[in-house]
Amino acid sequence: MGIAHFVKSIFKKPEEQKKASDSLLDRINASMELLVQKSRNLNDQFSEEKEEIMRIAEDARSIRESEEIFSAKLEQDILGNITAVSSACDAALSGRSQCAVRESLLQLKAVVAQRLAK
Repeated sequence: MGIAHFVKSIFKKPEEQKKASDSLLDRINASMELLVQKSRNLNDQFSEEKEEIMRIAEDARSIRESEEIFSAKLEQDILGNITAVSSACDAALSGRSQCAVRESLLQLKAVVAQRLAK
């Protein structure tokens, strides 16, 4: 990223900032949908986790735009936690760590709840 691009990103117009926010929320919702689909491949011992993923996806869809910097930080954290849950699901599907799904899911749930409170 060049200096000109960096300076331009700092001084974005409000409508450009809103588009960036929409983009994060769009990515969260798309990633949650992929996570819901992936979770369907988990066996029956993960039924609670599958239901929890669906509930979190519903909560994520209800997140509304915000111009607060902290909200954007939480949205980035949500994306990171979605990736962690997805990786834990991959591990569970390959027969490795099963408790990682639950742990990463709890972290995702907490960050989504925190962002909803903003």
